[in-house]
Amino acid sequence: MDIDDDLPEELDLPDGVVEADEAIEVLRAWVADGALHVIFDPETFHDDVSEWGRLLADVAQHVANAVEMDGQMNRSDALAQMYDAFDRHVHSDQPGTTGRIKGRTEH
Repeated sequence: MDIDDDLPEELDLPDGVVEADEAIEVLRAWVADGALHVIFDPETFHDDVSEWGRLLADVAQHVANAVEMDGQMNRSDALAQMYDAFDRHVHSDQPGTTGRIKGRTEH
């Protein structure tokens, strides 16, 4: 049996990353056994935490564009649904949200 058969499937790298002079992964999210698992580097934007908000907004824009291109729904409906879900969840006390600071792996 090939050991790679047991590894989870990863997404491809975004266009432009391989050719970039400087690139760093800042966020990774997985759904494993139905639960969301997220890892990120909290020092990515140093003390400018607002940049995380910009990153989340940019991800939402990409998701909205993708679901529209995929024919699931139009972009504005997708953004509205994501905004409603974000607003609901960011203000809820989620007891399952735990974590710790981890290091980076050099490849």
